[in-house]
Amino acid sequence: MKNILEQIAKRQADSLSIIQNYTCVLIKNYFDYKVHGTGVFIKIGNLHLLISAAHVFDDFHELFIPLNNGETLIKPGGRIIVNNPKSSRDKDELDIGIVILDNLTIKDLKKDYNFLDENNLEINHKNNYSYNYIIWGYPSSWSKKSISRNSFHSRPFIHFTKCADASEYRKVNRYEFLNIIVDYDRQNVLNFKSRNFSFGPDLFGISGCGLWYLNPKDYDKIANPKLIGIMTDWTISNRSNLIATRVDAITEFLRKNEGIDFPESNLFSFK
Repeated sequence: MKNILEQIAKRQADSLSIIQNYTCVLIKNYFDYKVHGTGVFIKIGNLHLLISAAHVFDDFHELFIPLNNGETLIKPGGRIIVNNPKSSRDKDELDIGIVILDNLTIKDLKKDYNFLDENNLEINHKNNYSYNYIIWGYPSSWSKKSISRNSFHSRPFIHFTKCADASEYRKVNRYEFLNIIVDYDRQNVLNFKSRNFSFGPDLFGISGCGLWYLNPKDYDKIANPKLIGIMTDWTISNRSNLIATRVDAITEFLRKNEGIDFPESNLFSFK
C-alpha cells in the first residue's frame, strides 16, 4: 500500500509540468498588469481554442497573454463565444467562454504553450471522493510586475483536492450533471515555494483555470491528467467550496454549433 501511495504522489507531481504547458494567465490592462483570470488551451479537430470563464471574457478586449517569461504580452485574436446568463453572472451555472483562435495567435502561442489534445478531455466524469483532482490557476495576489526587468511574473496556485459531498450542490443551486464542486481547505494549502502547508491565497484570478483528474487506478502508468472542468466560482456562502463547469458543456456546444466530430455527452445536451 505504501508503494502504491508513493506512485500516486509521484504521478501527481509529474502531472504539474504537463498542466502548466496548457495553462496561461490572462492580464487585464497592458500597463497595469492586473491578473484578471486564467485560461486553458485545447485542440479539438482543427480548432485551436482558448477556454476560460465567461465572466473573464466579458472583458476580453482588455486581455493579454504573457510570452517569453513575461517579457512580451500578446492580445489573443479570434472568434469569441460567451454564454449569456438568464439573469446575472453571479447566478450563471454555465459561465463558459470559448475563443476559436486565429492562425497568427496560434503561431505566437505555440512558442510558449501546448494545446491539450481532445483525447485528454474527459466527458461523463463520475465523481471520485479521493484526492485525485488538481487545480492550477494564477491568483492576482501572487502576481507582480518587475519594474527593473519590465516583465510580468505570476506564481501558480496548485491545489490537490477532492469532490465535495453531493449535498453541497443543493445549497448553491448547482447540478451534478453540469457542475463539479471540490473542496478548498484554505488553512492547509501546499506552498510550493516554501514546501510547507500554509494559509491559502485569495483566489481572484484563477477563474477559467482547469480542473484536472488523475485516475487512481492508473497509479503505475505515466502521468496523463485529464481535463474534466473549468473553474468558475468561489462561493461566498461557503468559502470551502470551489465550483467548476464540466468540460461536457464545451464539447456539446462545439458539437452542436461548430460541427466538431466528438463523442456525445451522456449527461446533457444543448438544443
